[in-house]
Amino acid sequence: MDIIVGLGSAGCNIADCFAKYPQYDVYKLDVGVSGRNCYYLPEYDTPEEYEAHMINLKNIFSNLSGNVLFVVGGSGNVSGGALRILEQLRHCSINVLYVEPDVEMLSGNKKLQERTTYYVFQEYARSGLFERMFLVSNPQLENILGDVPIMGYNDKLNELVVSTIHMINVYNNIEPVIDNFSDFKGQTRISTIGISNLQNEKKLFFSLDGIREMRYYYAINRDKLETDGTLMRKITENVKNEADIDVSYGVYATDYADDYVYCVANASMIQYRENEKNTLQIDETVV
Repeated sequence: MDIIVGLGSAGCNIADCFAKYPQYDVYKLDVGVSGRNCYYLPEYDTPEEYEAHMINLKNIFSNLSGNVLFVVGGSGNVSGGALRILEQLRHCSINVLYVEPDVEMLSGNKKLQERTTYYVFQEYARSGLFERMFLVSNPQLENILGDVPIMGYNDKLNELVVSTIHMINVYNNIEPVIDNFSDFKGQTRISTIGISNLQNEKKLFFSLDGIREMRYYYAINRDKLETDGTLMRKITENVKNEADIDVSYGVYATDYADDYVYCVANASMIQYRENEKNTLQIDETVV
């Protein structure tokens, strides 16, 4: 994911966090943005207007290639233009990071727009139009972080998401000390990420139902890898405790004093919210 495209306030704020790392080229689209690779959007009153009048960036995006992480929240009106932007990126390998707000705090048109974006994007991912859709939940992130002050609230949540994605990307691009990785299944395209530890106390950033695959990245202090004779047993016991799930892992040597564990969870099924499944007509056939 070398290219980050943020749409709307939530997407642009997360894109700003990625911009702190030199590995990423960041593009931002929103009302009022300015600067390098920032594209100003006129302000409209409805999602339908954003869809009808979304900016044409084909001349810019046609020069992009490889992996793109498209970041968007679903409740803002600007998300109505998300599919128009994604059409201009379809020559790339698209992953979507969807930031779920506290849906219980939404009402009216914002609630309807968020629900539409949430379910339509999952259908696009399941059909293979996106490589993968990563779901993260702001309330879930808050639970993981604990008490978060109002000032800097979104910054703390965004930093947790971005640092986790970044470290997973880092370990995907270096050789592990040992691993049993295999390719993800083609049908498991609804995903989330998370953190864990050597006691297997994992904290996923979204409560994913029907998990079919788990992948763990163990970032372990180099000295511990050389001296701790119990470490391999701990890791394999953790992996074996994941019943009815395909689990893989990689172990990486670091110079950090502390050990870190990152994880990716994949599912194939639509992630219905409580009391919504019976009101939605989505084909839940699993291939």
